[in-house]
Amino acid sequence: MNLQHNRRRLFWLLQKWSSYTVWAHYAKQFDIFVKAYEEALATWPDGERPPEYNMRFAYLAQDLYPKGLAALAKGDRSVWREREDGYLGEAESASFRAMEGVTSAEINKYDGGERGVPLYTVWTERLEQLRLLKEAATPCGAALVYEPRPTYADWHPIAYRDSECLTESYFQEVIHKFGPWPEPTPEPPPPTNILVESGERIPNDGIWELVLPHRAPGETDALNYFVKGAVAPWIEDLEKFSQDPNPGKQYVLPATWRLVWEDTRYLDSVIPDESFYFNPVITPQEPVEAQGMAPPIPSSSRCEAGHPCPQAGTWWTPAKPDARRAFAQGERMPDFPDSSYGATIWYRKAE
Repeated sequence: MNLQHNRRRLFWLLQKWSSYTVWAHYAKQFDIFVKAYEEALATWPDGERPPEYNMRFAYLAQDLYPKGLAALAKGDRSVWREREDGYLGEAESASFRAMEGVTSAEINKYDGGERGVPLYTVWTERLEQLRLLKEAATPCGAALVYEPRPTYADWHPIAYRDSECLTESYFQEVIHKFGPWPEPTPEPPPPTNILVESGERIPNDGIWELVLPHRAPGETDALNYFVKGAVAPWIEDLEKFSQDPNPGKQYVLPATWRLVWEDTRYLDSVIPDESFYFNPVITPQEPVEAQGMAPPIPSSSRCEAGHPCPQAGTWWTPAKPDARRAFAQGERMPDFPDSSYGATIWYRKAE
């Protein structure tokens, strides 16, 4: 376990999922999903057609995403707070409801459709393509930037990550959920002297670390992204919980948080080039492998146009009708820049 190595990776992920470009990308991918969903409702037969009731949530999300992006483009990060103008958080929630009717071949086979209701007579190739569009439109790392909220009214908000040392298996898992990070990962800046206690209001947008009495500043990988104005969270008292694991009680400890990096992006209304969040340079370093850490495994089911094919097989794209063909590994993926769908994203057909 290399604490500083994990700290760098988590810091990079928090910057990525709080970036304008990443959220704009998923808003665009959701529009692609909605267009395909509308086409399915209009043309697919009974037994294959997805449920229509989801569309009210789809249109709600399409209304909220532009409002949230417009605010974030000016540096307003309250869009991730749980309030009326927490547009991006509400948009992600609505998009989840809109896409939940598209499950998977396994769920459809063993559990029926959503909430145990048999939905599809047979899982077809078109449904699988719709599922891949759903996967591409799902911002899995959204929870990394949301305001910590209490589960019940009389409980305290809890930090998303409050452990003293995150496990390597956790980081290997988030590769597939949140996307890979560059290797070597850039070094975070030195921590500041700005502190906040549990229950106080967060004074600055940015990345904060848990203050540990037996660790110097910067010697922890317990990093969280906090939004200005949110309530600084507590951490779980795992010792008390282990002694009395009562689901009706909350065991917490007050915490002190130190600002590591203040997020001032977009305050000048300028969106810089942030394309590196989608295609980070992966060059595993020898010291990392020497510690027994497996190098990140890039996703092989999705590839943007202009990039080499990550895995041989049959690929398709919603950017052009009937654009399905076999590609060899390393072959350059074609682009359709004039497509009404927007960016050309290729998806590998499941074997």
